[in-house]
Amino acid sequence: MKNKFYKFGLAILLVLGINTIMLAQERKVTGKVAGSDGTGIPGATVLVKGSQIGTSSDANGAFSVNVKSNSDVLVISSIGFRTQEVAVGNKSVLTISLAEDASQLGEVIVTGYGTQSKKDITGAVATVNMKEVLAVPATNLAQAIQGRVAGVSVGTDNSPGGGVMVRIRGFGTVNDNSPLYIIDGTPTKGNLNTLNLNDIETMQVLKDASAASIYGSRAGNGVVIITTKQGKGGKPKFTYDAYYGIQKPQDGFALANSQQYLDLLWKSRINADNTLINGVATPNAGKTSLVYPSSVHFGKEATPVMPDLIVKSGGVKFGDPLADPKLYVRDLLNPATRYLIQETNKVGTDWYKEAFHEAPIQNHQIGVSGATDAARYAMSVNYFNQPGILKYTGYSRYSLRANTEFTPNKRIRVGENFLVSYDETVAQRNGNQTENNPISFVVRQQPFIPVRDINGNWGGTYSAGLDNSRNPIADLYTQKDNKLKNVRLFGNAFLEADILKNLTARTQFGIDYNNFNLRAFFPVDIQNAENAANNSFNQNNAFEWTWTWYNTLNYKKSLFNNILNLNVIAGVESIKNYAEFFAASRLRFASDDLENRYLDAGNAGTQTNSGSASNWRLASEFAKVNFNFYDKYLLDMTVRRDRSSRFAANYRSAVFPAVSVGWRLSNEPFMKDLNWISD
Repeated sequence: MKNKFYKFGLAILLVLGINTIMLAQERKVTGKVAGSDGTGIPGATVLVKGSQIGTSSDANGAFSVNVKSNSDVLVISSIGFRTQEVAVGNKSVLTISLAEDASQLGEVIVTGYGTQSKKDITGAVATVNMKEVLAVPATNLAQAIQGRVAGVSVGTDNSPGGGVMVRIRGFGTVNDNSPLYIIDGTPTKGNLNTLNLNDIETMQVLKDASAASIYGSRAGNGVVIITTKQGKGGKPKFTYDAYYGIQKPQDGFALANSQQYLDLLWKSRINADNTLINGVATPNAGKTSLVYPSSVHFGKEATPVMPDLIVKSGGVKFGDPLADPKLYVRDLLNPATRYLIQETNKVGTDWYKEAFHEAPIQNHQIGVSGATDAARYAMSVNYFNQPGILKYTGYSRYSLRANTEFTPNKRIRVGENFLVSYDETVAQRNGNQTENNPISFVVRQQPFIPVRDINGNWGGTYSAGLDNSRNPIADLYTQKDNKLKNVRLFGNAFLEADILKNLTARTQFGIDYNNFNLRAFFPVDIQNAENAANNSFNQNNAFEWTWTWYNTLNYKKSLFNNILNLNVIAGVESIKNYAEFFAASRLRFASDDLENRYLDAGNAGTQTNSGSASNWRLASEFAKVNFNFYDKYLLDMTVRRDRSSRFAANYRSAVFPAVSVGWRLSNEPFMKDLNWISD
């Protein structure tokens, strides 16, 4: 026992001794963070490696931080400079010199048929931080950049796989205001849902005319340039990225219960003073009596009475002969007999809770990438699934991307960037902009109506005297198999050659192909006051393809001992589009079964069909020149001529010029002493 106490006491003394030593070693270290010219760097981060202890340098680059031991290491970082690690040792004062990070100050970004150093851009170009974008689950890139780029407004219909509205610096036309998207050099205005966010390497938004004019007439609403991931040097790298989460609806609407609804209904009819429905003053033996509202469901007294059951003719009590199911024959060929007796929900059906629920969202991606001296590659397989918080809606996507580039010799590069995707969307009927969508009926459907009647059929307003609202759960459930399916092939193949030391030629052919199919079946909805007398089936097929072929020459040269840096791009581009649409429908299907939902199963005498097609072409020539004088004075000139088949022969051509200038104040000698001026 003594031996145990001795060891315990020794352990306590040992711990206290170690803590005492650590406390004794904790001390303050001061210093200055400066650039290569000795000028202090304000706002630099100074962090003790492996801990949360840190500080920032002041306006003169000075800092002060507490360290616990001589073995501590300080990590110093600042935007535009290389991160540096410094061992403290026994020093109390440190002077740290950070080297400029050329990869940041000279970051090269895609600005249109070529690249340009970020510090040399004079137009309004915003670079999107992809790490921030990937931090939030989103179906497509437009939703992901919402609120992250100044001057860019994003609106969505909030449904999985639904429409997205992107506006760069407002509305520019009464027609299409969507920007042009350039993905690996191939233009599109198509479906953004098929592009997997994890495949994106960089994204730039060209917001003004000087930046976007090289794309001509299509750039009137701005341009979003996207570059997907390419292989990096080293051994093959395998990755698996995934997330899983739960989507929760908001608290919803404070809807009236059944009695509150009836009281409001009665009061509104009295206040409306409608002689056919509401109370009116009538003479009776020299006195005035009030005639109250009259309803086959709720009586004709001063206050409404909730019935036990609702049948076709009105409201009745339990045991009423009109509510005897034996009076009705269940005939599958006569849907009117399927909806017989509803037991009123006297507490009240909460249609919001019935329509909305928690729903999962998940994303999985497997990727492999790598590079050698002769080739680089990046491939990925992605699965995304987002059921809607609105029941029986959702979106799912499967995609495969392959980006490769081969270098047969030092002067030639050949490669491709290609995407294959398949997605399915189940949306609510009629969209968001009409009163006939399920969310509208969540508010309008009376609370005393049950979701289903006593026989398990859908509840609704089919009984006489109720309004024209619909059962939203019935609409959602019966249309859960109405899927919009889309197959998309998108990508390009390119050949790039260094003709001369400073002259590069590139030819690229891109394709954007979409194949759409929508099969929509609508059963007889006799439960509703306004109903379809027959079930119906609509089938829509459409396809659209666009090919783009462009050829460019890019000349880069530093002249007069680097006094003038010149970058010239000239090229031609051809675009052709073709789209075709076909639709057909039939009525009166003998069965609502999923296997029976084909055109031939409907009544041949009720068939209708329609079809259409469209095509257009665009041919363009363009040139862009960037001048950089003394690394201080910048001049950017762009011109493009477009010829479009959409206009009459005399009006097919238009020229789009742009000029912008810039002045890099930070490189002027008289501005060197101002620490707050930087690139």
